[in-house]
Amino acid sequence: MLANITENKKITEMTVDEIMAERALYEEVIRNCTYKEPQEIADLFEAYTMLIWKHKQVGRVYDFYFDGLKEERDGGANLEGSDHVVWDTLRTLAQFPDLNVEFVDIHCVRDGDNYRFGQVVYNTACGKGGVGPNGPGKDLSFEPYEDLEMCECWIQFIDGKWRVGKEASIRSNDAYRRLLE
Repeated sequence: MLANITENKKITEMTVDEIMAERALYEEVIRNCTYKEPQEIADLFEAYTMLIWKHKQVGRVYDFYFDGLKEERDGGANLEGSDHVVWDTLRTLAQFPDLNVEFVDIHCVRDGDNYRFGQVVYNTACGKGGVGPNGPGKDLSFEPYEDLEMCECWIQFIDGKWRVGKEASIRSNDAYRRLLE
């Protein structure tokens, strides 16, 4: 896992030089991927996840998400297409500008001519300064290791390019339960 070679600091705690070095590391992983081994795919999507969520490079969604993507989520808030993934990502980052993603695990296997990977991350955020559905300052905060998120992605060779063709995701409800009690 790439998380083992980075310091996993929150971006707000990093210097500009540390941010640029970490981004360069992730970009090198992406650039050097040959799509031949499952571990390369796992490293690739760990790098993409961190660039999108930690480094706020939301446009990277378009690099790998198929326009006809179907993302099935717990609770039924399903998404269809890469534009909806970008919209949902921007909305989440607006609500939690201090969101930090910590990788627990990522594992990839061959699935015929394609790949399939699963990843588990913890999200932490206090939501200070975020704009949520109830207005500024009324956001959900996550305690450390309270918001566990798991997803499984099917990577397919579509229109001459490797793409996420389908995704299924689920997250823990601990933070929501805590607020409702």
